[in-house]
Amino acid sequence: MQKRELEAYCGDTAQLFGVQPCILDNGRDKGTRAYMVDNGAGITFTALRDKCLAIPFLKFKGLNIGFLCKNGISAPEFYQEEGTRGFLRNFEGGFLTTCGLTYFGAPTVRGGQHYGLHGVISNTPLENASAEVIWKGDRAVISLKGDAREGYLFGPNMVIHKEMEIPVGGNTIQIHDRVENKGFEKEILMLLYHFNYGYPFLDETCTIYTNYDKIAPRDEGSEGRLDHLAEFTKPIPGFEEIVAVRTMSDKAVTCGRTLVWNKNIGVAVQMTMNANQLPVLNEWQSPRAGDYVLGMEPGTGSVGGLDATEREGLLEYLGPGEMRSFDVTIEFLDEEDQIRKAVSEF
Repeated sequence: MQKRELEAYCGDTAQLFGVQPCILDNGRDKGTRAYMVDNGAGITFTALRDKCLAIPFLKFKGLNIGFLCKNGISAPEFYQEEGTRGFLRNFEGGFLTTCGLTYFGAPTVRGGQHYGLHGVISNTPLENASAEVIWKGDRAVISLKGDAREGYLFGPNMVIHKEMEIPVGGNTIQIHDRVENKGFEKEILMLLYHFNYGYPFLDETCTIYTNYDKIAPRDEGSEGRLDHLAEFTKPIPGFEEIVAVRTMSDKAVTCGRTLVWNKNIGVAVQMTMNANQLPVLNEWQSPRAGDYVLGMEPGTGSVGGLDATEREGLLEYLGPGEMRSFDVTIEFLDEEDQIRKAVSEF
């Protein structure tokens, strides 16, 4: 339907689709600025302006897709950088958390500097933020934009320019981010998209596909436990997480893909990314009762952390004034023919 024809049926097209700014006010999320998005075709989600456009809640046609940690949403002022638990106390999980920019993964200390779990950018509010419906001819797109900065005196000056586009009436979310080194020295670049799947989309009927085919354990706790990465299981009390670090055995493959298919429900979520931009896929399996989550986490390095990424020859740098792009498309599928066609391409 053309734009003017559609407007003839509506006093305000917000009755069909749109984005609504809001401020959360319930316990630890108090004061957190957010956007509520509805694309009019079944994709509804909340994006947190004050947490680098994290997505704590996402549904597709009424079905919850993501995972929400027991601590729920926590405003950025509760964040504590050092160690592991500080981050975890402020980590809602959600469908997406962006981690980085100069480190992510396991904590470490280098040159007297403490690097906490997953970096600081996920708890950084956006500058220059905008949220609007943009018409491109007769096609409407919901656009979310903003900048988040990691920097301090005598330290780095790194900025991620966040951008999400959600076509109205479509079944995709498109991420087009750019990381810029605004400083005058070369800096480590580590960026991770922490995508998390939860119940009821995630259950023991799910099958997991990816073309990141070279597999290594993150640590000793995951060694010898990587035989069933294509499957998930029922909740298990006290289960110890399994984390696999995946890369491409054929470096000529430039299109990275993952797909998680719940055959019982008949819904799949597919991610497509540039494997040159995001050469590592970290797969996190935690069927632990109460912490029941699957993480499919494309990034520039290993969730083993800065040291592990360096040992594996994966550490990347961004020169002064340099900028690098990162593109991810998330596609929601609920037609069996579509899903089987996507699966056949793995």
